[in-house]
Amino acid sequence: MIYSLNGQSTIQQTSSTAGRTSISQIHTLRVLAMLGVFLHHLWNTVILTPVGSLQWGLDVIFDTASDGVILFNVLSGFLLALPYLGPERRTFIGYGNFLHRRFLRIIPPYYLALLPFSLANILIFHVPLDSALRTLLLHLGFLNSFDYSMMASNFSHFWYLGMLAQFYLLFPFFLRFFERVGSNKAIVWIVAMCWIGWAGLYAYLSLYPESSLGMAGYLMHFNLPGRLPEFAAGMWLASRWTSSAPALRTAIFDRPFTLVFLAMLAGIVLGTPFLGRLGMPWTHMYHVSLCMVLVVPLILWTPVAALGKMGVIQKLSLHSYAIYIVHEPLFSYVGILPNKVPHKLSIFLVLALLLLALSYLAATVLDRVSGEMLKKFADWKKHVQAGLHILKIPLKISRGSSAPEKVLAAKPACDRCKK
Repeated sequence: MIYSLNGQSTIQQTSSTAGRTSISQIHTLRVLAMLGVFLHHLWNTVILTPVGSLQWGLDVIFDTASDGVILFNVLSGFLLALPYLGPERRTFIGYGNFLHRRFLRIIPPYYLALLPFSLANILIFHVPLDSALRTLLLHLGFLNSFDYSMMASNFSHFWYLGMLAQFYLLFPFFLRFFERVGSNKAIVWIVAMCWIGWAGLYAYLSLYPESSLGMAGYLMHFNLPGRLPEFAAGMWLASRWTSSAPALRTAIFDRPFTLVFLAMLAGIVLGTPFLGRLGMPWTHMYHVSLCMVLVVPLILWTPVAALGKMGVIQKLSLHSYAIYIVHEPLFSYVGILPNKVPHKLSIFLVLALLLLALSYLAATVLDRVSGEMLKKFADWKKHVQAGLHILKIPLKISRGSSAPEKVLAAKPACDRCKK
């Protein structure tokens, strides 16, 4: 059984004809994460300086909407770990097979978008060829999240793909760690090591601001290990998963997690008045806690599962990855840039509807083309494997026999030869 984003709720699980068990809550949460990132980027492009109490209130909401990336990370850790830490406890498919499957999912639409977007940046924004080529190569190699200068372009959101590639490369080792020490100990160790290390780095940089490690402090927010606890939280959630709603509530809200949940709530309440002065990594810890406090109850809430069964939600969920890829470059290509549009709430609302529709259409095309390419690649691979198999048959026979007549005898006789 394979867990995916396509189909029905895990609490009310069904199996599709393809043999996939689906989780409708995940559809809803993934769309929520995608819309959060989308609206966060658009808001910061249109409303540069909020005016009035309404815009200031919305500014807080859309600033927090960037936590959609945290939610994406939690969902990624959950979905990757569920077959192995969930009820089925399947045997891991192997490092090579795992990487082949995961990168084959994210690379085709990503690469297909990078090439025309790079060309568009040269033609529209007159980016120098050498700079565009360097940017393209960094992104093709998933190394862009290590270069802070990449954050100042319409490719800035692609840092997430670089970080996701890091997690894919290391996931089998984290999975082994969870299986070996148990999910509770694993999540505690990972959170402690990553966040204490991050806090220690920032404490060191506050004492030695001219240190060569200064850039590492900035980049920690865009890479592992700084973002690893979010993925680990999803893996922990997978270890608690069950198809029974009452059992799921009991499994998640056991005594240890209930105490952690209450501690996160207390941290949010106490930290909110000082959020603007906390700085990294404390601000990030605050937002991770906020995301978990909201997400865990949503997963257990029946209306969220029901919403995930709606066709429009499932379609948005299906194309959410491609929407994430195309949305910010499309903003820039249609002229939605800082100081290029009126800073009005009405403009933001109209652009949100139009650009979401445009991003969805572009995402469906991107997914369709990448799907066709994958299908052709799979067909070509089958033909190559069949050809190699045919070539190996006489080679194996000839190696096993020194006499030519034995080789001939090993071949099946046709009707004419029998006569």
